[in-house]
Amino acid sequence: MTSYDALVISSLPIFDQMVDFDPARDFSTFLKGIPAKWVVYLLTDAADRPVQLLCVKNLRYSLERRLDPTPTEERTKRVDYRDLVRRIHWRRVDSAFEADFIYWAIARALFPQSYRGMMVHRPAWFIHVDPSAEFPRFVQTTDLSTKSEGLLIGPVEDKHVAQRLIQSAEDAFDLCRYYNVLTAAPAGKACAYKEMGRCPAPCDGTVSMDHYRQQVTIATQAIIDPSHALRDQTARMKQAAAELKFKLAGRIKSRIDQITSFATGPFRHARPIADFQFCSLQRGPRPGTAKLFLITPAGVEEIAGLIAEPRSASDLLRFLLAVAAESSAVLDATATERIGLVSHHLFLPKQTQGLFLRISEITGDSLAQAYRDLKRQKEPEVTEASEGVIREANATLPPAVS
Repeated sequence: MTSYDALVISSLPIFDQMVDFDPARDFSTFLKGIPAKWVVYLLTDAADRPVQLLCVKNLRYSLERRLDPTPTEERTKRVDYRDLVRRIHWRRVDSAFEADFIYWAIARALFPQSYRGMMVHRPAWFIHVDPSAEFPRFVQTTDLSTKSEGLLIGPVEDKHVAQRLIQSAEDAFDLCRYYNVLTAAPAGKACAYKEMGRCPAPCDGTVSMDHYRQQVTIATQAIIDPSHALRDQTARMKQAAAELKFKLAGRIKSRIDQITSFATGPFRHARPIADFQFCSLQRGPRPGTAKLFLITPAGVEEIAGLIAEPRSASDLLRFLLAVAAESSAVLDATATERIGLVSHHLFLPKQTQGLFLRISEITGDSLAQAYRDLKRQKEPEVTEASEGVIREANATLPPAVS
């Protein structure tokens, strides 16, 4: 299968179709060999240099619009593509997810200085924490490449959600809200949260920093998997109620609500970066077919195609797990961008966006159910009277070499 990072610029193997364009050839005959399908495609000149990279839902219409033999001023006022273009490379895509990754990989290779401006996706937001640090705290970040110590937990939907998650963890576990005060411990001056009983005050030495680090560790574990913290807090709430300490029980109930939110909505994908492993089912080239993509920090790879519901989903699952177990990645800038693209799709409405199953939670039954759910998703809109441009990038060509 194809790894969408394995792009060799010189031969562009990620494109699997190519046709030469001769402006002297009958144009209607040329168009008959062009599919009216969703593609990522590249126009190149006589030296096979990039001219324009596009993702469109109808390649035939797109080329007709750019290359038909109507007068130049009617085709476009900017570029005479018919005079410039001599070759078209393309690759069929069948979903927005697949299209985004192919487009990103090619744009990154062809336009390394400018491709970031061509992408519309937001970065992936994570929470970084090192509970063993001298003065531990939660910090929101999009930079995954410089966090060598501690944990990266995410992704979450955006920077505002990341901040809300940090605030919820601080409130639920009575953590320090003022880092500059915490760093003065044990000689700091406690803030009003100590007086309200909402902070154990490691800053002034009321509790030791070792005790505070343990609280940060408990909060971190609750964000990743709130089940244990929920059991503990529920037991405390029931005990407080039994002892008629209703005010305390009410406070604990508020904490339970905050901890419960860690597993839902915009926080639902918050896991350690090592657990950023998904199987995604996306539409295939024909109705009822599907493509399976393996997503890890190391890459995005199409590993299987389904023409019907998998009869032996357990075998397919074993294959997925085996491939995922072999993946390893350095969290460099490229991996950060790739994780950002996946995160963008993780938080999109799922009516037409495929299915994402976390590898650590997937079963044979859930894999088969995902295929059935995919079939029920709304079909992507296809138009015959428009090229359906999704992405577009133009090259600045150097002078031709004579």
